[in-house]
Amino acid sequence: MPLNTTYRPTDFNGLVGNESTVESLNSVLNRESDVPHSFLFTGPAGTGKSTCALILKNILGCSSSDFHLYNAASSRGIDTIREIIENSHFMPMGGDKKLIILEECHQLTVPAQESLLVILEEPPKHVYFALCTTLPEKLKPTLKRRCHHYELKELSIPQTKKFLKGILEEEGVKDFSKDAIDKIADVCNGSAGKALNLLDTIIDIADPDLALKTIEDATVSEANIVEIARLLLSGRSEWKAIATKIKGLTGEAESLRYAFLGYFQAVLLSKGTSDVAEVMTIFCDSVMYSGKPGLTTEIFFAYKALLK
Repeated sequence: MPLNTTYRPTDFNGLVGNESTVESLNSVLNRESDVPHSFLFTGPAGTGKSTCALILKNILGCSSSDFHLYNAASSRGIDTIREIIENSHFMPMGGDKKLIILEECHQLTVPAQESLLVILEEPPKHVYFALCTTLPEKLKPTLKRRCHHYELKELSIPQTKKFLKGILEEEGVKDFSKDAIDKIADVCNGSAGKALNLLDTIIDIADPDLALKTIEDATVSEANIVEIARLLLSGRSEWKAIATKIKGLTGEAESLRYAFLGYFQAVLLSKGTSDVAEVMTIFCDSVMYSGKPGLTTEIFFAYKALLK
């Protein structure tokens, strides 16, 4: 079984990092009464927002038939919210609670957000909501006020290394390459899930040099990422030149997106220009479901935004 499946937390105490958030969530959910029905999980990509929503499902004891997941990137209109409201009035089938998760909820249209306000304000006693987003600023303030808001943060490099060493100990792996652990911690962008995926690809490789090369091959061609990012930021490159570089990108699309975000963050912290910040918002939308075509679209929108 993949490591990210084996070691995916089933309760909030299993989360790595975000100690104050974990403490608050446990406190709220252990109340004898007045447990909130609407939760908003925000933070950078890969920080555990979806994991928190799924842990909520376990704590509430929702059956598979009473658990509903919507991706607002593809179901963002008012019809989706009407369907949610209509279905929420039916009693649970396998227990006494229902959980509705809205991924990428910042992509809901304004009318959809307004329609959602009413049921978030007064949900049926058996219905709970978990909203997840990387861009809470795109949500209506009135919507955010109706939720218990929890902001998740990326793991630090030391936290990531400690986490990986703990997994290796659990797996009974000794004398694992320190350089490989350092490399994973450097490239996973504070995401425990991504760190586990990378560890899973090399955990059985005895040759340290081959392990490092495998990490590089499994993540991104860093030189290609940097070159595309520089072409974009120049604002003067032709799309054809950028498209050629995109064809040469290898690796999982979501990991590539993280790499672009990491590069642009470094530029933003160095130069502090608004155009870089604008481009970062484009790359904040997950491409987990759309894959390479979704990433290509984001790069194209960035190209158009920076064209001079």
